[in-house]
Order: sequence, then C-alpha cells, then structure tokens
Amino acid sequence: MPVANSLRSNIKPICVGLIAGLLSGALGVGGGFIIVPLYVLWMGVDQKKSHATSLAAIMPIAFISALGYAVQGKVDWSAWILVLAGSVVGANYGVRLLAKIPVRELKIIFAVLLIISALRLLWSTQPHQLVSGTASHLLLVLIGFIAGVAAGLLGVGGGIIIVPALILSAGLDSIVARGTSLAVIVGTAISGSIAHHRRGNIEWSIAIPTGLAGIPASFLGTYLGTTLPERITMTAFSIVLILTALRMARSAE
Repeated sequence: MPVANSLRSNIKPICVGLIAGLLSGALGVGGGFIIVPLYVLWMGVDQKKSHATSLAAIMPIAFISALGYAVQGKVDWSAWILVLAGSVVGANYGVRLLAKIPVRELKIIFAVLLIISALRLLWSTQPHQLVSGTASHLLLVLIGFIAGVAAGLLGVGGGIIIVPALILSAGLDSIVARGTSLAVIVGTAISGSIAHHRRGNIEWSIAIPTGLAGIPASFLGTYLGTTLPERITMTAFSIVLILTALRMARSAE
C-alpha cells in the first residue's frame, strides 16, 4: 500500500519528467519550457516555486541527454567552456531576479518566452558562422550569461537561446549545437539549483521524481534527435508551445 500510495502521489511529476526527458534529448534543451507550465497549469504549483523546481529537475535529464550526444562525439568542448562561463554567472543573477518580479509579470514573461521558442523552432538554421576569433569567444560568453539569467529566473535550461547562438557564432551543425547546449545546461542547472536551494525555493518532492522519470525518456529523445527529420517534430511542438503560452497569458489576467 505505501508503495502504491507513493506512486499515485508521484504520477503527475513522473509524467512531466517523461515528457521533458523526451523533448530534452530530441531538441537539445533542458525541458523547463514544458515543465514549468505543466507544474503551474496541471499540478497547481506556485509560479515561482515551479521555476526553481523545474531547474532542479532539469539536472539529471540534461546530464543523461548530454551524455548521449557526448559518446557520439557531438559536443564541442571549446564552445562549451565559453558558454558555461557566462551561464553560471547569469544563473545566479537570474535567481536573485526571481524574488523581485511579481507573479503576474513572471507569467507574461514566460508566455513570451514560449512564443519566441516556438518561432525559433520553426526557423531552421543552417551552420553559418557570423563572427570569428575573439569576437566569437566574447559573444559565446555573453550568450551564456543571457541563457543563465533565463535559467535562474524562468527555470529553463536556456537551450532555445544557446542552440541557434552556437550555430551562428561558432558555425556548429545543429546536432553538435544541441549536444553542446545540453552539456552547458547541466552546469547551469547545478549552479542555479544551488542558489535556489539556499533560498528555499525548490520543491524537492516534485523535482526528484520529475528528474528521475526524465532519465529513461531522454535516451529515446537523444535517439530521435539524431535520427529523425526535424521539420515535422519541430512544427508540431511549436504549435504546442504557442497554445501553452496563450493559456499561461490568460492565467495572468
């Protein structure tokens, strides 16, 4: 009975983790942009705690997804160092911002992020390095900082920002960009989660089953992300993001 009761109480976060793990591996993102709205709209978790808890849940999901790309040689470690340097600093700044922004504004910001994410997924970028040398390195650090702020504030890994930035500023192909993004997200999630934990923002009873459930799903997501055509999956998921964004915006009224 205790085992059955525990399973029933964790069924929702487990389902959230399965969805997030699949998307994390397939798209090279942490999965927070789907975890947060599911926490808020489906599970009724407080908006700010949802953002912090999402970031904690992302840690094991992103790690396994990144590992899948790394063993295939699909991570650019030079770019990883630069983006991670900026994201770790940015994540701590984002955590501090979360305490200062009202919930209504936070919902609107997150809804806008979802729409931007959907549009970015519909935009099929091709490897094309816009800048090089020192300028490229500085840009990657700056992108990492921006993604880190988004992670700490909104509970997302920042992959929606990092992936296209790696393609356009480092000339990486989309698969390597996704793998590198996931490797960055691991460090970002750890840094941001430590900061959130110190402030008592994380609901670990939700984060742990979400993160653990996401691990097996991330294996399948990684396989799909490296084998299936992107256009159909990206279009379908973009529609889901837009509908979720509209629902989140309506809840802020």
